[in-house]
Amino acid sequence: MISTSRWRTLELRLMYHYTAVVSHTIPGCNGAPTEAWQRTIPQLSFESEVVLNPMLALSALHLHAHSHNDSNMAIALRRYLDQSLVNHRQALSNPGEELSEQLWLSAVLLSHIYWLLAHQAQPNEAYELPLQAFKMLEGVGVLFEQKNVFLGRQGYMWIGYEAMPHIAPEAKLSIAAQIQLRSIEEDLTYLLDAFDVPALPDNDKSIYIEAKNYVLHHYRAFFSGADPKTFQRFIAFIVVRCQPGYRNKLEQYDPLAMALMARMLVLQSGLGHAWWMNGRGDYEVIERDVRGIRELIPANLRWVMDWPCKVLDREIILTRD
Repeated sequence: MISTSRWRTLELRLMYHYTAVVSHTIPGCNGAPTEAWQRTIPQLSFESEVVLNPMLALSALHLHAHSHNDSNMAIALRRYLDQSLVNHRQALSNPGEELSEQLWLSAVLLSHIYWLLAHQAQPNEAYELPLQAFKMLEGVGVLFEQKNVFLGRQGYMWIGYEAMPHIAPEAKLSIAAQIQLRSIEEDLTYLLDAFDVPALPDNDKSIYIEAKNYVLHHYRAFFSGADPKTFQRFIAFIVVRCQPGYRNKLEQYDPLAMALMARMLVLQSGLGHAWWMNGRGDYEVIERDVRGIRELIPANLRWVMDWPCKVLDREIILTRD
């Protein structure tokens, strides 16, 4: 049991950790520019618990991810997350409440928290896709769509509205990059042909082709030298950027949809570690997702995971050189 005085001390620690460390590890993306993470959120937290509680929860999550034996941080994370959800739901359910900057930042903070919490390893539980995190991301997108003019004027953006990363003409890529890119193109083409996608009904065909093109575009952007700090946010959020039918396929544990997602996720291996996306410790994302997806796929189709697993095992090394 943590005493009242200990909670106050812990809150100060979490506040300091957020401003000194966490806010500098998250680039200007996923709903808020750099200034919002480093200045606006701390400032608004002094006047609004709608911002304060998710900020403290994110700080506790960062500390717990880096020190999983710290039971106080696990307790703090759940305490401030529970309070965040209560405040957030109350604000959303108030019919007279306009979307405020505070409520938007609460949604952005919660989306980051849920992304990692959805990947938290649970003892004796089989892997499941992070469907709740997908729904949270989709919900934030709906919130942005309702008030995108207001939020845009405040300098906020959501990933579903951002321009896709720039790609260079293939002729300008290095020879090594061209070879790797062609290998990826061949893998994706073979994958869709193996499931006879061209012969599928138009609706299903468009879902798979859009997802395949999304994956391929980002590999091209990777080899074109896209900035990792701004590029990373597109990797995990294929579910937000593609049409809703793609998420429906994932909810049905569709092998091809999951195989495409795995190819998107392993691209992160070439970009370096970002804790808010990759996770850490009990909240590790990429390895857990890709290995877990392989186990979800029927044994006779697990060959579809050979390529992403080779990237994880460093049999295939993604490099821009």
